[in-house]
Amino acid sequence: MMKSPTERLRLFIHLSGGCMKKRGIAAAFCLALALLLLSGCQKKKAAADGYALFMTHMSNAFTIELSDAVKEEAARQNVTLTVNDAGQDVAKQISQIETTINRGVKGIVIEPVSVDGIMPAVDAAKKAGVTVVIVNQQIADPSAADCYVGVSNEDGGEMEMNLAVKDINGKGNIALLLGPMGSDAQIGRSAGYKKALASYPDIKVVFESSAEWDTARALSMVENWLQAGKGISAIVSQNDGMAMGALKAVQDAGLQDKIFVYGLDATPDALASVKEGGLRATVSQSTAAQGREALKACVEIANGKQLPAEILVDFTLITSENILDFVK
Repeated sequence: MMKSPTERLRLFIHLSGGCMKKRGIAAAFCLALALLLLSGCQKKKAAADGYALFMTHMSNAFTIELSDAVKEEAARQNVTLTVNDAGQDVAKQISQIETTINRGVKGIVIEPVSVDGIMPAVDAAKKAGVTVVIVNQQIADPSAADCYVGVSNEDGGEMEMNLAVKDINGKGNIALLLGPMGSDAQIGRSAGYKKALASYPDIKVVFESSAEWDTARALSMVENWLQAGKGISAIVSQNDGMAMGALKAVQDAGLQDKIFVYGLDATPDALASVKEGGLRATVSQSTAAQGREALKACVEIANGKQLPAEILVDFTLITSENILDFVK
C-alpha cells in the first residue's frame, strides 16, 4: 500500500538509524525537502482543478438561492468550489478574483458587483487561462468572458411595469425602488420600466431612488415618500427585498388598499405575500436554474466543450391568479 509522504520520511529516518552521520542527515534533509515540494505541487494541482464562485453579496434570499444552486451543481459535477462574498464592494470582488487566480483555479463564475468595474478582473482571469462565466448580471464587454448565463433584465423590468400600468389604468403617480446604481440589473430593469411607460404620458414617476437591494433602507425611504403626500398609486421595486420593505411602510400607513406594490425575484417571502394578498406581484427569474446552468457551463467549457456565448432563462410573472403553481 502506498504510504503518505510523512510516513515515508519516518521510515527513511528509522532505517538510517538514530545516530546518522552528516551524510545521512543531509540525505534525510534532501528527502524531506523533496516531499514538502511534492506536497506543495499536489496542493497547487488540486487548487488548479477547482472552481470558484464570486457573489455580489449574500444578504438576501435571491443571492442565497443562487449560490446554493451553484454549490449543488458543483456537487453533482463532483468538482470543488469555493464561494466568495464581495459585500457589494467592487474593489473587494476584484481582489477576491485576483487572489483566486494566483492560487490556481480552473474556472470561475462571477455575479458582478459592477458592469464596468469588474472588467479588469475578468481580463486578468482570461489572460491566466481561467474559464470565466458571468451569471445573472452582465458586464460591459460580454465578449471578455466565455459565457453569460442569466436573463434579459430589460424584459423583466418591462414585464413588471406592464402589470403596474394595467393595474392603475394607465394614469397616476408611481414610485421606483432601484438596485445599486450601475449594476446590470438596475440598468436593465430601469430600461424596461422606461420602455413600458413610454406610451403612458399620464403616469408620472414622483420618486425614484436606490435602496441598494436592502429591505430596511426601502422601508425608511418609502415611509418618507408617503409622508410627502404625493398620492402614490404604485411602487415598483427592482427586487423582492425592497418590495417587502415598501409593503410594510404602506401597511403601517394603512394604505394597502390604495397602493399596489410589485417585486422581482420570486423569493419565498414575496411568494407568501402574493398568496396572502400583500404584494400585487413578483417576477421569477428562474434563480436556481441560473445557478445550475452557470456552474455546468463553466465546467463544460473548462473541459473543452463549445457552448453559446449567452444562455438565457425565462421570466415568469406571478400574481394571485397563478400563485398556487408556485406555492401550496
